[in-house]
Amino acid sequence: MPKFSSSSFNVISPKQRVSDSALTAIGRLANEIKENSEQIWTVYRQNFRNSYHGTAMGVLWNFILPLVPITVYLFLTKIRVFPTFDGVSGATFLTFGVTIWFIFVGFVQLPINTVASRSDEAMKTALPLSASIVSAFATLIFETIIRLCLVIAIVIWTQSWPTLSAPLLFLIFLPAFLLFFGAGLILSVLNVVYKDISRVTTILLTYGLFVSGVIFPMGESGIALINARFNPFAVFVNASREIVFNGQLDNYIPLAVWSGIGVITFVVGARLFYVMEYRIRGLT
Repeated sequence: MPKFSSSSFNVISPKQRVSDSALTAIGRLANEIKENSEQIWTVYRQNFRNSYHGTAMGVLWNFILPLVPITVYLFLTKIRVFPTFDGVSGATFLTFGVTIWFIFVGFVQLPINTVASRSDEAMKTALPLSASIVSAFATLIFETIIRLCLVIAIVIWTQSWPTLSAPLLFLIFLPAFLLFFGAGLILSVLNVVYKDISRVTTILLTYGLFVSGVIFPMGESGIALINARFNPFAVFVNASREIVFNGQLDNYIPLAVWSGIGVITFVVGARLFYVMEYRIRGLT
């Protein structure tokens, strides 16, 4: 019989990651993504093809479906349901806001849905969950690009020109990503134990569209003002519109507070996901 030394095996234990720090967890998750970059691209291409497999219109569905929610609100502005907002046309105000909303919601839901969709057998494959989540994010990026093309066309059509401060939108998106993606990682782990988490999250996000300043501007007094300060979606959606179309932020404090919370949430979420990944995948 052949002899094997202990160095021939890589023993995987759910407990071996518990002692790793948050920075170590983030670094190793980043390495997982880098090492599996080819597989990530392969999974994305397969999902892209499978989404239109067997349909008459083929790949066109991948370009049409992301635009449907945007065109619904665009139609409502054309029949005068929504007026002009602060000098910005209703069409631009709504389509830009809805596009931002879908990005933020995607940051939360993609980790939850990706982990939940992995079957027991798939959990035991070599591809880490972090790589599966990134491949799902590639789909979100593609859909966002499609929506942004329509938004740009509407901006040109309505002549609601962005300000020179528009490139600073990145500085708003970064903390928003940390906050919502970190929350998504935490919820994805909790959803493994409590299956209701994904359903409750979907319901809350569905209603959240109407209380986050996406469709209607937030008020400046009473409950509306409280919501505008303590609802992170409202804070980041409003800040995105202000920096792009007004060229300045009206209130830095809520944005700064939620940005700080975002960093903490991401660090906690990344470490929790890293520590629990082997248990989630059923590796012992």
